[in-house]
Amino acid sequence: MDPYIKAFTGKIHFHRHRVFYGSKRKVMTYEKCLKNFIIYRGIGFARGKINLGTLDVLELQGSLRGKEEAVNRKLIDKKIATINERNEFRSFFFFLKKEFPESYHRIPFVKSERPDFILRYNNQILGIEITEAIDGEDAKQRAKVYESDLRGRKPGAIEQYVDSIPNPPLDKSKIPIERLIDKRVKDKREKFEEFQRVDREILVILANHDEFQDSRDEEKVRRFLERKGSLEKAPFTLVVLNLTRGLYVHYRWDKGKVVPNKSVGSRKKASRPMERKLEKNQGKNKRE
Repeated sequence: MDPYIKAFTGKIHFHRHRVFYGSKRKVMTYEKCLKNFIIYRGIGFARGKINLGTLDVLELQGSLRGKEEAVNRKLIDKKIATINERNEFRSFFFFLKKEFPESYHRIPFVKSERPDFILRYNNQILGIEITEAIDGEDAKQRAKVYESDLRGRKPGAIEQYVDSIPNPPLDKSKIPIERLIDKRVKDKREKFEEFQRVDREILVILANHDEFQDSRDEEKVRRFLERKGSLEKAPFTLVVLNLTRGLYVHYRWDKGKVVPNKSVGSRKKASRPMERKLEKNQGKNKRE
């Protein structure tokens, strides 16, 4: 193994665990997740930049130039994060950019459990839970692809490969995307009762499907959710997104209807980050 790649991925492993999974998890922002590394070996050097959450390689220079695929493979060989963990961060950052387009990179958050992320905005604590609309067969296919030669590719490669696989027999047809989303809403509606209490809760569902790629699909999902009434008693509003298509929609229940929800950050400017309260909230969550 190239000594620069080995040293680079070793540093990534150390800093990622320290930030998100150490004994004292830090209050982070999108900006703080973008980490620069410099490695010296004798008279040579290598420089790199990576997103510690998504593990997307953003820049490689010096002796690491042109070795993005090898870095990705090494990251996965060290099992720093699964594709599900990486997609969780990708979905969360996509959510931040859509809801807070002017201030997303400065908004403080902590990586948590139940819900997955806790952030502060305009004197409110928001809980963000991430899940995925995927059935059992797709999950099995993804696991196989994850172990294959596609495992180091950029986001979307695995989903595109899965979509290219011939359709299964008629007796094993896929579950329609609107039913997968509705099932996730129902499942999480019950589980949210066990989550840490916050001022506002949002469920984010990743739906990297060809069945969810334009405004017609948004409307199809909206009508189905409205007919089923799944959001009526839900403690959260619902975000459904497709990372490969760049599609994003935020739903809420209002007087018997499912309607598009205005962005959380569309009303006011973001207030100054208050990291102490987030840290206190995180400490309380650990004790519980």
